[in-house]
Amino acid sequence: MDFVSVRQAAESLGVDDSRVRQLLHEDRLQGSMVGGRWLVDARSVQDRKVAAPESGRPLSARNAWGALAMLAGSRPSGLSDPERSRLLARLRNLAAQEDLPVARIRKLLAARAEVRRYRVHRGLLPALLEDADVVRAGASAAPHIGADYVAPGRAEVYVHPDMVGNLEAAFGVVLDAQHGNLVVRVPPASAWPFLVSAARGAKEGRDAPAPVVAADLLDAHEDRASAAAAGILEPLLASHELRGADG
Repeated sequence: MDFVSVRQAAESLGVDDSRVRQLLHEDRLQGSMVGGRWLVDARSVQDRKVAAPESGRPLSARNAWGALAMLAGSRPSGLSDPERSRLLARLRNLAAQEDLPVARIRKLLAARAEVRRYRVHRGLLPALLEDADVVRAGASAAPHIGADYVAPGRAEVYVHPDMVGNLEAAFGVVLDAQHGNLVVRVPPASAWPFLVSAARGAKEGRDAPAPVVAADLLDAHEDRASAAAAGILEPLLASHELRGADG
């Protein structure tokens, strides 16, 4: 029988150490107490991972942006070391799945921004996508970062919460939740520096970091978009930066 430490089990399951000890005491994980310390049956850890629900509770907006920063190879700001460790464990758990759990990822990141849908004249979309106050997202950014996905006639952007009113006035957009052709995501102001970090120096519009674009594509609930998102996320989850992100 192979054993792992409590810390290793916690990282594998995407939980903290205290949760692993609780599961051991409740016989929901198998293990042995040796020298006053738990050793956890590695097979029971794997069995619990397989049996875990495909989608859990969404991350808070702050933690969602922390996870996206980690996927981009950046150190998330505003998070404590324990919070970063828990996020890293969750990302490693996702990376360990044989097939990318797109539904789970979509739900985990769902609270990252408020989503508004507008109607705008199609002739204004090119200028809107190059506006200095927006960051291209989802389908609008995918071709620029090498993702195999296009959606003609539709635009997606992130806008700083203080600039939404300016955008509405400048382009005459009208809220249209059913048939709008412009998706505007309004993130917390604290996420804005990370959103624009990948586009410093851009002269003709700017694109969100790759993992953010992937999260946007997953929101489309469309097979082609999900496949493009997986093509972005899989190498990021397997990256050296993620493996060493807690160092």
